[in-house]
Amino acid sequence: MSAGRDYRMKSLLTIREREVFELLVQDKTTREIAEILYISEKTVRNHISNVRWSLGCDVL
Repeated sequence: MSAGRDYRMKSLLTIREREVFELLVQDKTTREIAEILYISEKTVRNHISNVRWSLGCDVL
């Protein structure tokens, strides 16, 4: 590995998944997240499921 090279790790979460996660930890409901991000509640639930799978946790 060369010291001059810029190595970046691929993020575990997409930008949208990170947005949903950040709102979740602010205690926003699925409905509130959907309204804030202009997406459906079903899409929010899908993102939450993806976050749980990506992070390998069952606590969300």
